[in-house]
Amino acid sequence: MIKALLTVKEVIRSFYGRYDRYVNGLIRFVFSLAVYLTILYNAGYNASLSSPFIPVGMALISAFLPLYMTTVLGALYLSVQFLSVSIEVAVIALVFFLVMLLLYFVFRANDSWILMLTMTLCLWNFPAVLLPAALIADPVETIVVAFGILIYGLVIVVRKDVSVFVSEGATRLTLGARINRLLSDLISDEYFLLLVISLAAAFLLISIIKRSRINHAPLVAVVAGDLLFLISFLLGSYFLDLSINFWQVAVGFLLNALISFVMVSLVLSYDYKRTEEVRFEDDDYYYFVKAIPKTAISLKERRVESITKRGKPSDDTGDIDVKQVFVRRDEMRRNDRAE
Repeated sequence: MIKALLTVKEVIRSFYGRYDRYVNGLIRFVFSLAVYLTILYNAGYNASLSSPFIPVGMALISAFLPLYMTTVLGALYLSVQFLSVSIEVAVIALVFFLVMLLLYFVFRANDSWILMLTMTLCLWNFPAVLLPAALIADPVETIVVAFGILIYGLVIVVRKDVSVFVSEGATRLTLGARINRLLSDLISDEYFLLLVISLAAAFLLISIIKRSRINHAPLVAVVAGDLLFLISFLLGSYFLDLSINFWQVAVGFLLNALISFVMVSLVLSYDYKRTEEVRFEDDDYYYFVKAIPKTAISLKERRVESITKRGKPSDDTGDIDVKQVFVRRDEMRRNDRAE
């Protein structure tokens, strides 16, 4: 089983090495399309931007841009949709994105895709599927997860109170009342608060354990993080009296287990039996290094040999043996004299 997985890993690596440009473009397209369609489905308030061809076109453009541009275009697309509801909602969304831009995006832009991934999975009620991403993330990425849950909460609150924000006449709230209504509904949303605590904590735990020096760290991290999220999520739902869909939770954890298995077996596979610990020093420090080789298997290359019906096989190098030419010439001369 392990050998078969390693063979698949080497085949994928070889294929990716040849066609990495096309594979990366396809990944960006699929990811961007999922993000933009999710925004359209959950926040499609602008009639002129309600056509599904717009997300498809934006995804085609995103396929040729860096991955962090999906976050930028997604933030603009969501803000324009919110602008059709209320200018206050759009401003609050832009403030959230700008705060993240100042705190995080400027320094680690390439990892900002986790924000849109978090928002998308939470909107589809599959937050557990996010946890395998912690295996390739740093602990500081927990900030991005928190921002992604915050954007998710904003989308849910606006969808619930959209009739209040677009009301006209005497029933229309003042500017301060609308902002207060939006923020108070966001803070009082118990499911949103539960996700912020349980999902961010599990993501942080996985990223910390995975970077530790213990053996089988990725596997231990996945098990510990999944258990933390499952226990905290179920207990929180019980004590807060929240109604959750059991089947969605089960499917989410099934996808989580499948993705985690693939990542631990193919991406983060290490040979702990050949672990080496090295110590060396210089004038100022002692250095202790623990080296764990990655598990790999070499693919056998096929050798093709040409076979002729008669005669001796030709030399592969194509070189001519000059000595043999002179030997054959002398033999021919001796035969002519004998005749």
